[in-house]
Amino acid sequence: MALKGSIKEFGLPEIFQLIFHQKKEGILLLEKGTTSISICFKGGKIIKAYEGKAEEQLGKKLLKAGILTEDQVVIARYRQENTKKSLESVLVDLEFLPATELKRLTRLFTEETIFKIFDWQTGEYAFEQKDISFNPSLVQALDTQFVLMEAVRQIDEWPMLLKKVSSRKSVFEKTVIVPESVPEAETTKNKVESAEDFFGGLGDEEEEGEDENTAWLLLQIDGEQSVQDIIDKAHLGAFAIYQALVDLLSEKKIREKNEEERADIDLRENTPRISKEKMVKYGIGSLVSILAVALFVLSMPSLKMTSLRAARSLEAVKALSAKNERYFIRFALDLYYLKHNRYPDGLDALVKEGFFGNKKEMIAHLKNWSYELESGNGEKFKLEQK
Repeated sequence: MALKGSIKEFGLPEIFQLIFHQKKEGILLLEKGTTSISICFKGGKIIKAYEGKAEEQLGKKLLKAGILTEDQVVIARYRQENTKKSLESVLVDLEFLPATELKRLTRLFTEETIFKIFDWQTGEYAFEQKDISFNPSLVQALDTQFVLMEAVRQIDEWPMLLKKVSSRKSVFEKTVIVPESVPEAETTKNKVESAEDFFGGLGDEEEEGEDENTAWLLLQIDGEQSVQDIIDKAHLGAFAIYQALVDLLSEKKIREKNEEERADIDLRENTPRISKEKMVKYGIGSLVSILAVALFVLSMPSLKMTSLRAARSLEAVKALSAKNERYFIRFALDLYYLKHNRYPDGLDALVKEGFFGNKKEMIAHLKNWSYELESGNGEKFKLEQK
């Protein structure tokens, strides 16, 4: 078989099977119209799949899913371009994401990208043999056979799901009363475990996470979020969410809102918002100021959590406070790096740059932290609480 040609003449399953059986290593490029998707293989296994450029795509997906903020994506991409490390490694180095969660998400994004191309009837493919390197602790090599089996299963089931849920713009509301006293931490735990069960059990006979998926989804149905909103928030994949929605519909626990009922929601969604991108033109000085403001805003959820859980022990509150301080300082250090292309010699430089603004309490607490550079070129640092 030629390593390039038309998908119409040689289908995607056959291409994947050939790469798998011959244990090839390289990149399979698939193009259809303006869409270009790259799939990396090593030893016949799938390492990652992405649309456009890998690093840009990962940053966009994490931003859209609400896992990272715009500021965190900017900082991570800047570090990645300057250090030439993978974006996955940079995100873990910056402590923006734990390695285990990043590994699960990169697998999810890869599977989602691959599953959506298997309905392609036309397009072009080309395979380029080249060395593929990856960090097994951050990226999981996927069994190509299992991915193919799951893709075939989804192709068979999607038509039935789409008959029940025809659009990702659809909005659903509950028809049953769901207790709202379920602790947030517990629902989040269920969501993460169900994701690991669902994707970790790919190819298994039973999917133990389906009940958790449905239970978590029912808590998200609020009459305002669209199907796409929930998919982005769930981090479970579109297929799993559609399955859970159809289950809830069949049990008559939810119903779709009609156009009149959604009018208020659409009006709110279409209200113009101020974009940070419009502020970038004012230069690096303004960018630093904007990020400094973002630093304060990012602290609010943790401060609110502290207020809500004031009944906790003093030690727990102190631990949360220390965690917030560490995050503030690390964020300010990354802002300094973004501006000067190196980390500062001391924490007092962050105060001189004005990254903490008028937060005198935060400035005073800097004396509680030990900071030192680990390399002469200012690329690494050590930050510890005294």
